[in-house]
Amino acid sequence: ALSADEMEFLKFVSKYGKMYGTKEEFEMRSQQFINTLAKISEENSKNDNTFRVELNKFADWTPEEFKRILSYKPMYRSARQTSFEPSEIPTSVDWRKEGAVNAVQDQGQCGSCWAFSAVGAMEGREKIKSGKLWKLSEQQLVDCAGGTYGNLGCNGGEMSTAFDYAHDYGMEEES
Repeated sequence: ALSADEMEFLKFVSKYGKMYGTKEEFEMRSQQFINTLAKISEENSKNDNTFRVELNKFADWTPEEFKRILSYKPMYRSARQTSFEPSEIPTSVDWRKEGAVNAVQDQGQCGSCWAFSAVGAMEGREKIKSGKLWKLSEQQLVDCAGGTYGNLGCNGGEMSTAFDYAHDYGMEEES
């Protein structure tokens, strides 16, 4: 007889089309999934949370896999300096309600969070400035903002140098 958690794992495997090469990997992934399920349950049981955590296709990943693929890898810093004038800043803003963010995306196995965060910031800034929410191309940064900008495509990069690239060359729409 299978436990409820084991049944959830089988549903997860089916939903996301997971395939494991060996019985040992299947068992390891099952255990990792069950650990993730417990963490999700614990997080969602907190009364002061204003959010809910749910399963996704990464629920069978180990912490080491997350760290290797998705973690921040500091590289270069922008030589450009920016300044701003302080103003009245609200204590919080939900930019979703303001229509200043596009839908959540998935970078998959590519370590391109730097490009996604830079594009999200540029899209939001343009929406606030002009009233129009563009969908800009993360792929442009991944493919083109290497070289003298120091980014490494799917192997990491920096938001600041992505901004430098966008300043120098402009950004294309995702379409």
